[in-house]
Amino acid sequence: MQTLLSWTTLFTVALFAYATESPATNELGSRVTNGLFQVLLPPSAESNILRMAEWSTNLKEWEAVARDYGAGWENTFPHGLSIGMDGAGQLLADPPGSPARFYRATSTTTSGLGNTNSVARFLQQATFGPTRSLIAAFPGIGDPQLNQPPYSNYLAWIEGQIAAATNSHRAFWRVRSNPAFTANPANVQLYEVGYDPSIGQQLTYYIDNVPYRADTNDAIAIGRSYNDVTFNTDETKQIVWYRMAIEAEDALRQKMAWALSQIFVVGESGSNQTSHSERWLAYYDIFVRHAFGNFREILGEVTYSPQMGYYLTFDSNKKADPAAGTFPDENYAREVMQLFTIGLWKLNQDGTFILDGNAEPIPTYGIDDITEFAKVFTGLRRQTNRLNIEISFANYVDPVRIQSSWHDFSAKNLLDGSILGPFAQTEEGVRADIDGLLDHLFNHPNTPPFIARKLIQRFTVSNPSPRYIRDVAQAFIDGTWNGSGTGMRGDLGAVVKAILLHPEARDPALAFDPAHGRLREPLVRLMAYARAFEITSPQTYGLFPFHQLDEVFGESPYDYPSVFNFYLPDYQPNGAILDRNLSAPEFQIHNDTTALSMPNAIWWLVFKGIARDAAVGIGQRWYSQGDLDLAYETALAADTSALLDHLDTMVTAGRLTPANRTTIAGVVDAMPAGTEAQRKARVQRALWLFVLTPEFNVIY
Repeated sequence: MQTLLSWTTLFTVALFAYATESPATNELGSRVTNGLFQVLLPPSAESNILRMAEWSTNLKEWEAVARDYGAGWENTFPHGLSIGMDGAGQLLADPPGSPARFYRATSTTTSGLGNTNSVARFLQQATFGPTRSLIAAFPGIGDPQLNQPPYSNYLAWIEGQIAAATNSHRAFWRVRSNPAFTANPANVQLYEVGYDPSIGQQLTYYIDNVPYRADTNDAIAIGRSYNDVTFNTDETKQIVWYRMAIEAEDALRQKMAWALSQIFVVGESGSNQTSHSERWLAYYDIFVRHAFGNFREILGEVTYSPQMGYYLTFDSNKKADPAAGTFPDENYAREVMQLFTIGLWKLNQDGTFILDGNAEPIPTYGIDDITEFAKVFTGLRRQTNRLNIEISFANYVDPVRIQSSWHDFSAKNLLDGSILGPFAQTEEGVRADIDGLLDHLFNHPNTPPFIARKLIQRFTVSNPSPRYIRDVAQAFIDGTWNGSGTGMRGDLGAVVKAILLHPEARDPALAFDPAHGRLREPLVRLMAYARAFEITSPQTYGLFPFHQLDEVFGESPYDYPSVFNFYLPDYQPNGAILDRNLSAPEFQIHNDTTALSMPNAIWWLVFKGIARDAAVGIGQRWYSQGDLDLAYETALAADTSALLDHLDTMVTAGRLTPANRTTIAGVVDAMPAGTEAQRKARVQRALWLFVLTPEFNVIY
C-alpha cells in the first residue's frame, strides 16, 4: 500500500467562534448557528481516499472525531458527535460547553491492493486464513469491479459458503471413534452418525470412565500403516477443531462458529469430564449448525444444553424452598443477559450508550431482575442415560428434560414492565415460561447492537464506528442485508454479510486510520500459517495434534479461562489505546510471555513442525507430527522478489510495508540459492521474518 497524497487544514475553536464560507474539497470551514459552533466538512471523498477530522486542545495531541472514505462523514469510535446535513454539506457540531479546541482535517490516498491481495485480506477476515486454492477459485478474481460496492463477487462467495455442506465436529469424531456407534435417525440434525469401518478408529472414545485409544493394528488391517495416533485424551476434541479450522471446506461457517463460541462460552475450567469428547463436540456443533441460522435458535439450544447447565450451575435448579432456606441459582439468569443478549448498559442502535439526565449510562437490569429471572430457569435436569453415545455417569449430550415439580410457576416481571405467565403447571408450561423469557431478551432493543459489536470484533475491527454497528444491528433486526436474507429477526446469514460486506470492512483506505483493525488472535495466526502452507501429517491420519497451546500463548479451543472468554470485548491496554478510550480485546492475552512465545511457536512450526520442545511445546512428540509443505514456495525462492510477492499475499495480504520488504529481502538475498535445501532455507527464513511484522499480527 502506498501513500500518494496528503494534506492538512487547521483552525481553532477558542473562546469565540468565527464563520467562513463552505469548505472547498480539501478544507474545513466553520460557522455559528443559534449559538452552536459547527464544523463544515469537505464533500465526501472518492474511493481509496481517507479523510479525517481531528481535534486538539494543545496542537500537539490530536484525536480523530470523524472520518470519510467515500460513504459520507461518520463518527469514529468512541465519539458520537452530531453530524448533520444542510445546503452547505455535512456539519459536525462541536459539543456545547466544550473547552477551547483546535480542529484540523487530513487526507491520505492509497493505490489500493489489487484483486489477489484484496481477496487474501477478505479471507483473513472471513476464514482462519487464505489458501492458494481459495484465492484462485474466488468468484470474479479477474473482475476489475471486484472491489467496488456492492461487492457482488464477495457476496457470491459468502452465499456459496452458506450453501456448502456442513462439517460437523461431532460427526467427524463419531465416524472415527467407537465401532459400536450407529446412526440414530431421530437425531440426524445433531449428527449422531455411525462409525465408518473404512476409515478405522482414529480417535479416542470412552465407555464409562475407560478410554479406548486409536488402534494401530486397526490401521494396518485396513491397509494403512499409521503408527503415531495415540493422542492426549483431553485434547481429542481440540484435534477435531484443528482439522476443521485448517481443512474444512465450509471455512466461513467454521470461523462463524468460533466467533459464536466466544460469546456462549463453555470452558474446561469449571467443567467436568474434559476427556469425554462427544459432550463438548455436540455443544460446539450448536454454533456450527446455526452459524448462518437464527440467533434465537442458538439462544434456545444453549439454554437447554446440559453442558451449559453444568457450567453455569443451573442444572437441576429448583424453585425456592423458604422452609429449607434455599433459592434458585442465579448464575445463568445473570449471564444470559450480561453476556449472551443485552449487556450491562442500555444502548442506541449504533452501540453508543443511552444516557440519563446526568449524562450517565443506564443499566439494563438490576439484582431484582436477576432474582426474578432465576425463577424461570428452574426445573431443568439432565436426560437419563442411554446407549449409542459417549457417556460416563450422566448424559451431557442430549438436551435437558423438564422436571415440572421443580419449576417456579409464578408470574415474572419482565424488563419492560410486562408480565410473563403464569402458565399451566406442566412440561409445556415450563417451556412456555423459559421460551417466553428468551423471546423477551431476543427482542430487546439492546440485543442487535450488543451482538453486532461482539461479532464485528471477531471478524474485522476492534473499534467499529457507530455507523458500522448500526448497520449490522439493522441486518439483525431486518433479517436482510441489501435485500439478501430470510427477513426474520436474528438471521445470522444476513448479519455475517453485513459484517464482511460493509464498506468499513472492505475499503483499504481505512488502513490509514490508526484506530482501525485489530490484533489477530494467536490461535488464528498459527492456523493461518498451517492453512497457507498446506500442513500435512502423513503418520497421524491427517490429523494435527497441536499440544497445550493455551500454555504456549494463552488460547486454544475449549480452554476458555472463564465465561468471559479469553479476553473482554472492552479490554484496554495501558498507553495510547487506553488514552483514546479504544478497545483491543486480544491484547489481554498479549503480554511479556506470550509476545515471545507466539512468534516462537510459529518459528517451531516453520522449522521443526508439530513437535515438542521444552520452551515452546506445540506438539506431543520430540519429532514432528505435522510439517508445512513448502514445495511451492521453494520453487520460487531463487527469485527473492517473486517469493516476497507470494508471501506478501499469503501472510500479509499485500500490506507489507516497503521498509519491511527491504529488510526481509536483504536477509534472503544474502542466503545461497543453489540447491533445493538452500532455497527451502530461504523460504523458512522469510516466513520467520514475516511473523515479526506488524502487518501479519494486525489485520485492517
